[in-house]
Amino acid sequence: MHDFRPLSESDLPRAAALSALIGWNQVQADWALFLRGGAVRTLDDGDPAGAAPPAATAATIRYGAELAWIAMVLVRPDRRRAGLATALMRWAVESLRGVPCVGLDATPAGREVYRRLGFRDVWGFRRWAMPEALPAEPGGVPLRPLREADWPALCALDAAASGAPRETLLRDFAARMPRAALVAVDAADMPRGFVLARDGLRAPQIGPVIAPDEPTARALIAAALAALPPPAAPGAPRAVAGLRDAATGIAAWCAAHGAVEQRPFTRMVLEPAAAPPGDPAPMVAVAGPEFG
Repeated sequence: MHDFRPLSESDLPRAAALSALIGWNQVQADWALFLRGGAVRTLDDGDPAGAAPPAATAATIRYGAELAWIAMVLVRPDRRRAGLATALMRWAVESLRGVPCVGLDATPAGREVYRRLGFRDVWGFRRWAMPEALPAEPGGVPLRPLREADWPALCALDAAASGAPRETLLRDFAARMPRAALVAVDAADMPRGFVLARDGLRAPQIGPVIAPDEPTARALIAAALAALPPPAAPGAPRAVAGLRDAATGIAAWCAAHGAVEQRPFTRMVLEPAAAPPGDPAPMVAVAGPEFG
């Protein structure tokens, strides 16, 4: 029996140390979102009161009554192959019993594990390292900074694509990198698409990107990229973004200007759900594999 316990705010530095050790991009602010909107379980060993990373973690986050997400299933390298990830996944699934749709984003290595636990594929996306800059859209697409009055429209656009209310998540991202919080507007100055970004350990993450067409998506991504600080280290990407596989034109455009594909992910849902609620067609880039 593994002695998992709830993660607390005082544990956030250690949790962030574990994701950094694994090579992931999360910072403490990402872990804090799980505490505010869901739950995290962790396993201590060796140095539970110190600064060493915990042995393992798993997190859940709820988006309203219809959708929940499982993420941050991490095991320290020296504790792998001991059943910790499977035990944590079983906790996560059981804790979300009754939620109509439970989803996660799987790496190739994790996908087969999750399939054995009852998850099925829905669609894919790929993490891209973005170039220093992308060209502005020819002819221009009306963009402007996100305003407080835009939030109802922005949340409606996101909920239509993701199928769930995610205002807390979106507001957190916008507050962390406000210069990259941009909206595409119609003739009445109402939002018709948007982009957000957030800080990351190795590079900022662009997403979600919600856009009704490719020109709008290109304009939003290029403008957000231009608003980000230069890379912190030589050779590091300006940003990363999880582009849906269906957004083939956007991926090809990014690649043509120097973006580099890093790794694929598969969006999965727990049976018997057929797919996450909502229509993902306008979702050009996901919020991130940890947040859906």
